Amino acid sequence: MPRSRWRSVGLYALALVAAVYLVAPFSWLVITSFMTEGEARSIPPHFFPHQPTLQNYLTFVQPGGRVLYAQRAVEYTPRAILNSAIVAFSVAILNLVLGAMAAYSFARLDFRGNHLLLTFYLISRMVPAVAIMIPMYILVKRFGLLDQPLSLILVYLAFTLPFTIWILKSYFQTIPRDLEDAARIDRCTWVGMMLRVFLPVASPGLVAAGMFAFMTSWNEFLYALLFTSTIKSLTAPVIASWFATDMRIEYTFMMTGGVLTVVPPLVLALLFQRLIIQGLVSGSVKG
Repeated sequence: MPRSRWRSVGLYALALVAAVYLVAPFSWLVITSFMTEGEARSIPPHFFPHQPTLQNYLTFVQPGGRVLYAQRAVEYTPRAILNSAIVAFSVAILNLVLGAMAAYSFARLDFRGNHLLLTFYLISRMVPAVAIMIPMYILVKRFGLLDQPLSLILVYLAFTLPFTIWILKSYFQTIPRDLEDAARIDRCTWVGMMLRVFLPVASPGLVAAGMFAFMTSWNEFLYALLFTSTIKSLTAPVIASWFATDMRIEYTFMMTGGVLTVVPPLVLALLFQRLIIQGLVSGSVKG
């Protein structure tokens, strides 16, 4: 067999191993969500439910039908998913609005301290989140924002905005200036040029940056646990941890809650996957 053929076989084998490694945990999550609690705890475990059931999902829709150690977690999960969606979408929108304006300035304007300021943005994100946890908590408490979704929105915005600026700045530099000049010749104002010409062309980069901000906010656990305490602001990652109590671990409901939590970002990623890939690849061509 030619060396090139062996190389192709090796690459496909590595890709298959990587796919199994990435997909297997989520597959087990989905499969277990259709098992009964007894099946989920069986030893040795079996990989397919003998008696598939939808009761786990129905319990989240109609809680109270069964006494659970984690009953509050089941009842709070739908609202927690809604809270996560509100926070994540807010952070994504603010990232796109603020990040697009800042990134355009860095991409198109040559001002003193341009590269220094960009480097400072990136360095600020190298600080571990746990290192600034206490100062953040003091600030949030002093402004009276504890147990408010706004506190999470502001904190997540501070974490994601530097990366958004970097992503969009790199992507904006790949857009020819001739498009802007043509819009100006057609008597477009700067705002009209941005809304009608520049931003539509930059939509792949915007989608990629928005999805990054959304996923980061959706998955964050540490600050959500620190800043929230009641159902009006608790997010899905925090509620998911409630299925493991000192008394017992509800495996099937933990898995079902995990599936319900994963569905919204997964659907968004599938809907915009082409634009996400295009935005990330195009933005990496020129820095």
